[in-house]
Amino acid sequence: MKKSLALFAMSGFAAAALFAATPASADWSVDASTGTGFVGKGDVQNAFGWNDHDLQANHEAVSFALTAESTTTTTWSCLNSKNQQTQARWHTVTSSTTGELLHDARTNPQDKVTGFLLTGVADGSSSVSETDGQKLNTCPGGPWSIVAGSSSTTVTGGEAELTVRFADQAQVLTHSVAE
Repeated sequence: MKKSLALFAMSGFAAAALFAATPASADWSVDASTGTGFVGKGDVQNAFGWNDHDLQANHEAVSFALTAESTTTTTWSCLNSKNQQTQARWHTVTSSTTGELLHDARTNPQDKVTGFLLTGVADGSSSVSETDGQKLNTCPGGPWSIVAGSSSTTVTGGEAELTVRFADQAQVLTHSVAE
């Protein structure tokens, strides 16, 4: 699944109508491979237009969902010591995670919710890894060996999309960008 971002230039009432459907700006963190992380209370308040009283009253009905995908590709070269021919080799792992996240409310000494600790991916969620190519860092049998320094790994994707839900409302949280 690829994440895309569309920007719309509008004016007047059209922009106001679109505002309700745009992602909420937030500063959260999540490890896409484990589903662990943190969402501050302000992130959830901004997503739903809540004040602190609303958050304290509704925090038990809030839920989170994660969608993430990344691809890791490793390439290396093998050398045949008998004829000096080289062979390019590769190994790719594509991982995706989709599903609900377990979470606990983080509270202060006054028992007020200050954020949400994301504690992992819930049962029933899916986490899939697919592998393609040759076995990692191997060469054909016989006189073949890995060329020193030829191994290179590239990771693409890895961006996580975190959605916060309450009742029939859902908002995608986005990271705020420093200007």
